[in-house]
Amino acid sequence: MTPPRQLNPGQLAAADALSSFYANGGDVPTGAFADLGFEDGLAVQCEMQRRAIAGGAVQSGWKVGLTSDRARTAVGIDDRPFGHVNRVLESPASIPSAEINKVSIEPEMCFVIGERIAGDDVDPASVPARISQACAGYEVNEARVAVGGNLAMLVADNLTNWAIVRGSGVTAPAAEELDSCVVTVSCDGEERFSCTAADEVDNPYLSIARLAATLHRYGLALEPGQSIITGAYARFRVEAGQRWTTHYSGIGTVEAVIS
Repeated sequence: MTPPRQLNPGQLAAADALSSFYANGGDVPTGAFADLGFEDGLAVQCEMQRRAIAGGAVQSGWKVGLTSDRARTAVGIDDRPFGHVNRVLESPASIPSAEINKVSIEPEMCFVIGERIAGDDVDPASVPARISQACAGYEVNEARVAVGGNLAMLVADNLTNWAIVRGSGVTAPAAEELDSCVVTVSCDGEERFSCTAADEVDNPYLSIARLAATLHRYGLALEPGQSIITGAYARFRVEAGQRWTTHYSGIGTVEAVIS
């Protein structure tokens, strides 16, 4: 991983406070983030990942945040924050709910990078040729901190990511095929949600291009073999004993069993 930019004293103090919270529990360090903003949160997240890798974590991919107009409007930012992904599970995956605080899952498309994508001016039309596979996917989320309206802390906390579940897939479809994909979520055989992809999130190739631009500011890029998730269609709190299955028309199916 490319070393992140030098942290300023406020960012470093926030990283230290968050590290201490992860290790020891206690009060959530909201005070350390009170005067920090969006870019500060990204810088702190990079430092947290540097420390995680020093402790043995392996970078497996990325998530993209703020991938819908309503999400960006809610926070007043026209940007795409990244989240480091250090776990990619293959479907059908067993999700250990007792180990994850307030676990939830989100159906999201997952893309495997075939060729490096880097820079602040990536053309979304160039992205499909650099994708080796488009897959059905889930993001598994953990509520580690009660962030409220503190965007810097939410970003620093890796946008709540715990893991990706990667299901079956196809070679990179055309952009319009992704937009027209119907996403159908079921729990224990009962349909819980269905939507057309474009009604909920941006086109994934646009999101990947915007993700590359944000990563570029931190000397980072999308590397071959990494898995990328590109925005949630819905979110579900889950419980032990449930089996969640989501079908993406024209792409594939993903399954998670909550243990």
